[in-house]
Amino acid sequence: MQIDVFTIMIASCVAIFLFGGALLFFWNQDRASHWLAWWVAPFLMGGLGVALIIPRGLILDLISIGLANALLFGAFGFVWQGARVFGGRQPLLVPVLITALGWMGLTQLPFFMENMSVRVVTYSLVTASFTGLAAWELWRDRAEHLPSRIPAVAVLASFAVTLCFRVLVVEMAPFPVGALPVRSNWVGGFNALVFAHVGFFAMLIISLTKERREAEQRKFALLDPLTGLMNRRAFMGQVERSARRRKYGHEPLTLLVLDLDHFKSVNDRFGHHAGDRVLVAFAAAAEACIRPTDQLYRMGGEEFCFILPDTALPEALAIAERIRRTFAGNLVRVGDQHAATTVSIGVATTDHAGFDLEILLAAADAAVYEAKARGRNRVVVAEPTALRHAAPLSEIGERKRA
Repeated sequence: MQIDVFTIMIASCVAIFLFGGALLFFWNQDRASHWLAWWVAPFLMGGLGVALIIPRGLILDLISIGLANALLFGAFGFVWQGARVFGGRQPLLVPVLITALGWMGLTQLPFFMENMSVRVVTYSLVTASFTGLAAWELWRDRAEHLPSRIPAVAVLASFAVTLCFRVLVVEMAPFPVGALPVRSNWVGGFNALVFAHVGFFAMLIISLTKERREAEQRKFALLDPLTGLMNRRAFMGQVERSARRRKYGHEPLTLLVLDLDHFKSVNDRFGHHAGDRVLVAFAAAAEACIRPTDQLYRMGGEEFCFILPDTALPEALAIAERIRRTFAGNLVRVGDQHAATTVSIGVATTDHAGFDLEILLAAADAAVYEAKARGRNRVVVAEPTALRHAAPLSEIGERKRA
């Protein structure tokens, strides 16, 4: 059974609008995902463009060829813009607008309107370019590991290749693939191909948004809301990862445990708000003293832990001293007074990164107590025997220090 072209085009138009409506509904449920609004626009513009193509021959060519395809250019251009916004970049609307207006201008030229091959080639190259740019925008942010990212890139790249294929067969295939007279079976096949790409991409847009939101929630669960550092839960995750690969480690690893001195007296004298400000000030001072590869954690209360990968003891001591000196000169203003405190630091190191982080933490924790006993505001290195006899982290209870 052969379906007429009109029925195929109507079905395609309705399907595109339905995909756009689904995305619009999803965006309305999650307005913070503003990239969805940019990706809703292509479906609505594309559906309107197809709707204007359907009555070709019954309405002015300026509308059914000029305005309809200008809207389709805008649709593909907004797919590109949505990918840019998804990646945190500003949209570039000028190229899209110029392309749409340029097409409208070309439709005023008799030669252009009389030559179907030129129109098919022009349309295909422009839309393939916009689709390829959208694929590139998603690909360039692949460091953000979202499972649906690569499939989305593949769908866009596949559609760009399909559009380029039209250029190669423009003189050999019926419209809408080439420039030969229309055949309904070719219209049906091409529209089925378009429908598959559009439908799959719409689902991947929703999937990408959900995956990003889930990743943000997981990241938020691992962050200390006050200081913005990673929390104890994140550290325990690092302990588990280290345990899985410790037998392969060969680089030195150093761990610092840092505890603010007399922090309880700051809270008692100035209030918990001042104590929070001191914690934030310490986190900022510490971050300014370390390297990008170092990992900082707030373990709870006034206790912090830093993992220094590929760091031998001399370099670790230099970092610890830099943190201690920087924070010792840091005064937090509270009204007309200043809340000042210092930090005691325990250092535990090993000659290979595979050493158990739990044992290192316990040894560094013991070194902090030694620093407190020696008068505070100092750095103490855990003795080698502490690394052999330290209790695992799971056996160490939460302890409050003065």
